[in-house]
Amino acid sequence: MRIRFSLLLILLASFPAVAGKLYSWVDEHGKTHYGNTVPPQYAQQGNTELDKKGSVIKKTDAALTPEQRKAKEEELTQQKEEDKKKLEQQRRDKALLNTYTTEKEIDLVRDRNLQQGGLQLQSMELRAKQVQPRLDQARKQAVDLAAKKRPLPPDLQQEIEEAEKEMLRLQEMTKLRRMEMDAIRARFEDDKKRFRELRQVEEAAKR
Repeated sequence: MRIRFSLLLILLASFPAVAGKLYSWVDEHGKTHYGNTVPPQYAQQGNTELDKKGSVIKKTDAALTPEQRKAKEEELTQQKEEDKKKLEQQRRDKALLNTYTTEKEIDLVRDRNLQQGGLQLQSMELRAKQVQPRLDQARKQAVDLAAKKRPLPPDLQQEIEEAEKEMLRLQEMTKLRRMEMDAIRARFEDDKKRFRELRQVEEAAKR
C-alpha cells in the first residue's frame, strides 16, 4: 500500500499542471494503474478520478453485465414489494387500533358478518329440501315407466333435468358460501391475533 501511494505521489509530482485529470483503474490481474486517460479495454470496469493532491473527485462503478443488471432489477422489485407490504401492514395496524378497543368487539363484528351468510345457508338448505323430494318422485316415475317399457313423457324428462340442475346449483352455492364464511372466520382470527400483539406492544411501552 505504501509503495502504491508513493508511486502515486511521484506521478502527481511529475504530472504537468496543465495535463488535466488523473485516473486510476485496476486491470484484470488486480494491479492498479494511473494515467490521464483510461484505456478503452478498462473503460467499462470502473475507475477513479483524482485531483492534483491525489484526492478522489469522482468514482465510476464498473458497468453491470446483463446478468448483474437483471439481478439488480429483481432486487429492486423485491424491495418495492417488501416496502409495499410494510406500508399495508402499518395501515391495517392503525385501522385495527382505531376501530376496536377490545377483542370482544372483534368477535361481535365477525358474528355480524357471518349472520347474513348463515341466513343464506338456511334458505338454500330449505330450498334443497323442497327440490329433492320432487326430484326423487320424478325419478321413481321414470323408473316405473322404464320397467313397463313405456316411453318417458317429455314433461317428466324436463322436470327431472330442471330439478337436477337446481340441486347442483344449490350444492355449488352452499359450498361457496361455506368457503366464504370460513375465510371470514380466518380473517377475523388473524385480526384478533394482531390486535392482541399490538396491545401488548403498547402496554410494554407504558412500563
